[in-house]
Amino acid sequence: MPRKQLVIAIVFSATTLLLSGCAAGFNAATNTQRDSGNGRSIDVGSLQIRNATIVVDLADPTRATVLMTIINNDDAVAEILTGVEVAENVRVEEYLLITLPAKKVLNIGFDSEYRIVLTSTAGFVPGQYLDVSFILKSGQSVPLSLLINEKTGIYADTEIPAKAVVVPELIEPTPSPSAS
Repeated sequence: MPRKQLVIAIVFSATTLLLSGCAAGFNAATNTQRDSGNGRSIDVGSLQIRNATIVVDLADPTRATVLMTIINNDDAVAEILTGVEVAENVRVEEYLLITLPAKKVLNIGFDSEYRIVLTSTAGFVPGQYLDVSFILKSGQSVPLSLLINEKTGIYADTEIPAKAVVVPELIEPTPSPSAS
């Protein structure tokens, strides 16, 4: 009887080792993690664009913001993001020239002074994609198809700047003639 139990224990141990070994090794899926998040990532020369995505608040689906991280791996050359091109029915409402310093990481839209705000009279629909091209000073265009995400979950704290309100200049009242 003890011999039979020993054989069963050996077979059980061997089976356990074989089954647990399916996810081991240098090329195992558990050892190779890709970028997390819903965003698109691309390398363009020394620039890396990571987790680029669009976020819309369904309370105002006509306005959205771009979120992304740009890494400039060049040792000496700063790059400049000079433009953003979007689909025909979408407009870039707010955008500044964005300098990407050498050997620096720059967040756009993540608690950052840098923003790319998009507007569309048709509205943005979460789950759909929008083709966006980022134009660099070097003349290179970086086209990406970005997923539109709803401002919930990991994007709940994303700020989508409200439309700028133009305040008319205050006009000083003309003094009334004094009664004498």
